[in-house]
Amino acid sequence: MIFTVPLQPGTTLANVVYLWIANGAAGGATSAGVTQPSASFAVFRIDSVPPTNAEEMIVYDSTDITNWNVAGYRAGLSALASAQQILLTAPYVPTNLPSTIVPGNPPQLSICRCFGTWNDISAQSVDGEPMTITLVAVDQTNPTIIYDLSSTPLKNRETGLIVAARLVDLLLVAGQLQNDAGNNFVDLCRTDWITGFPTGTNLMYLLTCDIIGAPMNLALLSTDSPITFQPVLFKLDTSTIGTTTSGTFDISKKAVP
Repeated sequence: MIFTVPLQPGTTLANVVYLWIANGAAGGATSAGVTQPSASFAVFRIDSVPPTNAEEMIVYDSTDITNWNVAGYRAGLSALASAQQILLTAPYVPTNLPSTIVPGNPPQLSICRCFGTWNDISAQSVDGEPMTITLVAVDQTNPTIIYDLSSTPLKNRETGLIVAARLVDLLLVAGQLQNDAGNNFVDLCRTDWITGFPTGTNLMYLLTCDIIGAPMNLALLSTDSPITFQPVLFKLDTSTIGTTTSGTFDISKKAVP
């Protein structure tokens, strides 16, 4: 580690030594690694490796023991200096405005990690409410014909495995998604990576949640009577694949392309 320690004006480099305090005991004095960057200033540069259980370094003039100073060593700084990777975090600052927790990227390209803030039709944040996402197929010529694929084995082209998240039960916690593992996101297979669905249809996800104005289920989709609230159909956006983006999901209107 490198230390820069000032001593009294007029101190000469040849007289500067230092010792380490480790485990509460002072070690032997040495001048190894001591240099003076500028002869105009009594400031000395010390390059030294802290001993085991080091606590502090004392730098002093060997001809005048009253001329001394501490190097300001801290064990935590030593660990930071030798770290190969440092994660910097910003402290959370409470606010009365909505906040979105941005999760990390999903493990596969074919997975879209959905997250964000959900509001009801009055744009009020909701909390502790159940939500269900169902993978469906919408007829290309008649969008009122919707096929429930929650029990249909479909394949992920990237992994070669069956798409597991065809029927997903979620909670809204503080206005944000939470899956059954307590994570603040849900991983859905991108619709453009799924094979095995009915021909002549487009894959979408059906969202149902009473509190946010999507109370209907698949059995009620064939009704001809006016409906106050519609379930929300949405397709996964693949235009930002490879990047992590945050945002707000507004489902007070149908998100059908």
